[in-house]
Amino acid sequence: MGEDERAPQSSGVGTDTVLAMFDRLPELIVLIGPDGRLRHANRRLLDTMGYSLDTLVGTNVFDYVHPDDLAYLAWSWEKREANPGETGIPVHARGRDADGSWRAVEIIGLSLLDDDRVGGMLMSMRELSDRAGVAESPARLRSLIDRTTDVVLLLDPAGTILYANRRLTSHYGLDQDRVVGRPLTSILHPDEAHDARRWVAALVAAGDRASSRIRARIESPDGTHHDVEWHGTNQLDDPLINGLIVSGRDIADLVVMEAQVARQTAELLHTADHDALTGLLNRRAFIERVGELLDGRRAAHGGGEAEVVALFCDLDRFKAVNDTHGHQAGDEVLAAVAGRIRSCVRDADVLGRYGGDEFTIVLRDDASEAVVQSLIARIGARLSEPIRCGPIEAAVGVTIGVSRQPVARARVDELLREADQAMYAKKPVDP
Repeated sequence: MGEDERAPQSSGVGTDTVLAMFDRLPELIVLIGPDGRLRHANRRLLDTMGYSLDTLVGTNVFDYVHPDDLAYLAWSWEKREANPGETGIPVHARGRDADGSWRAVEIIGLSLLDDDRVGGMLMSMRELSDRAGVAESPARLRSLIDRTTDVVLLLDPAGTILYANRRLTSHYGLDQDRVVGRPLTSILHPDEAHDARRWVAALVAAGDRASSRIRARIESPDGTHHDVEWHGTNQLDDPLINGLIVSGRDIADLVVMEAQVARQTAELLHTADHDALTGLLNRRAFIERVGELLDGRRAAHGGGEAEVVALFCDLDRFKAVNDTHGHQAGDEVLAAVAGRIRSCVRDADVLGRYGGDEFTIVLRDDASEAVVQSLIARIGARLSEPIRCGPIEAAVGVTIGVSRQPVARARVDELLREADQAMYAKKPVDP
């Protein structure tokens, strides 16, 4: 084939002729840029809706759509953007005329965003007469509902499924026809059944147009579970519906995000309250936790004759570890010490790193002297064992001071100060 044969042949129709034909088409046509702003409209649209071209160009197409139709039209726009060159299914919506009135139209969108000659979205509209709307609505609406990204169900007051769209089949593998006539709970995880029944009953009891939401997992035939948020609306008083309209949206991504946020929040809270090296409560959090412990004991028992016991622990010979082996070895010793002390106290006792090589403990209950001395002996024995840090072996010990105060008048700062003073009275001089 020669060069001339490959060249596109001219139709012989000029640009003016094409524009004149465009203006005289029976459809109302607009060209919209990728930013959603109107770039051109044909004469039929301008004459029909009462606008001038200068008025429309540069404005947002969604400004001319009825608020109730915005969500669906935006969804349709996104579908067309994702499928350039593919003509969309007809969409029914209301467009605003220049005088502020609303005009029912059927819209078909065609994305030409990938065509350099156009670079926009072409929307063709035709007026939708009442007769056309009635004649075409049932099949079209069913098609639209089947293509939504949500599961759509119609339930009777007992929660029996009267209708299900095809999203249930395409996304979750549940046979649309087989679920009709069965209860909503038949498609849910068994653990969700009780709450789902209560939710349906409450929606029925709430009356006409009431709506509410619930999260309940769908159980697919293969045993997988899908996180879904259900939005139900009571339409029992509408004679055309006479049921509960329930839509279910897959929220798997949302659930993952919520779990990540919860985990990050927990980590931040833990970081704020815990010492980074040892994982124990830091000084501020320790003081707060002891205050809460005292408030709880006073609220439960009014104080009475009960006492609160605090232990102040300070390591012996720790300075020599830092000076001889360096701070990294010192940090490893502190982490090991924290673990050993933790193994000696009960979960409900309050343990913290007060600072440096100092650790504090407040016992959860009115401990006898024998119990306190037994705890001191356990901690002393554990910390007298050598601590291996890589190639070195560190030997430390611990000095522990004890203080007691009546719960009824105990103050955290005084309790710890007394225990600190008692510790220093026993403290050997570090070599």
